[in-house]
Amino acid sequence: MLFLHVVFACAEDTVDALEKDLQDLKQTHQETSAQNMSDFLAQTLAASQSADVALDLYQKSRGSVPDGAPVQTQHARETSAEKAAREAQDAAKFSNLALAAQLHCGMLHYAALYVTSPDQKGLKEEWLAWLKSMPQVFTQIKDDDLKQTKALMKTPMRDSVIATAFNFYSWGNKDQAGWTVGDLPEFYHKQVLEPLRQSPNADTLAAWDVYISLRNAVQPDSDKWTIVEYPALMFDRASDDYKGTPSMEKLQVMVDLIKANPKCPTLDDMLSRVHDMVKDYRSRHPGAATPQGNTATASSTTPPVDPNVKVTTTKEGDMTIVTTQTNAAATAQPAPPQ
Repeated sequence: MLFLHVVFACAEDTVDALEKDLQDLKQTHQETSAQNMSDFLAQTLAASQSADVALDLYQKSRGSVPDGAPVQTQHARETSAEKAAREAQDAAKFSNLALAAQLHCGMLHYAALYVTSPDQKGLKEEWLAWLKSMPQVFTQIKDDDLKQTKALMKTPMRDSVIATAFNFYSWGNKDQAGWTVGDLPEFYHKQVLEPLRQSPNADTLAAWDVYISLRNAVQPDSDKWTIVEYPALMFDRASDDYKGTPSMEKLQVMVDLIKANPKCPTLDDMLSRVHDMVKDYRSRHPGAATPQGNTATASSTTPPVDPNVKVTTTKEGDMTIVTTQTNAAATAQPAPPQ
């Protein structure tokens, strides 16, 4: 009996020790995971604010990058001037990849937060603020021959090498797992522009200008942009302008857009909408004159409007001022990569 008691006591001590070891291991794992998550969020946030920092994080996470310029020197060692020239060549070559990495890190940061802490106070406001700032970076990305840039623009968050480097695999079946940098124009349209269209004002028109610049940046087919997309977008913008403060001059702008773009596939819809707006304006202003030009048909010989020009009207007292601006001038000039 004494022998059995000793055996049981030893076994109990062993089980207790094992349970303690498992508890310590679990706590260590939790602390490590929490630290990894903290580092992951901190580094992706910092990278979302700097193209250089983003590219460095992407490379450290074993992201695919093209070969840099080889070292070429006339001396035993590369001089500081030669090194600076080589690094400048690489910076120019990698500029689009760095910008794509910056946007990827921003999306990754907020996608991870929405997956792990969707109820975090202020998260929606921070996400929208970043979404409103990202066009300054997005519109700088030009079409280049680097397959790495194109691939990164299409990479879902679930496949991010940066998330993998930080052992973040908590995507589950959440929508954020499929987010890509290429989706940003439509995110901007749905979450920034569309709410502003409910009660159109100057902010709505500014958001339209940004969205049009985003769509222009991702449309490689210049003919499709000039004939199909740009006229339809400008017409919707002009329609919101009219809804905000109806005027005969704004109706005329839409009529001119129709006349200048006879090949636009949505021409019939534009005509119908202008007719409805003219009827609405007449009901509010009996005896008002019809906008100049026939809105029932558009001459096939009329040249298309320049897709890089937009027409706006403003009121100053009793005067109506009609102005034109190039489409390239968005609400804010793109900031150079840091």
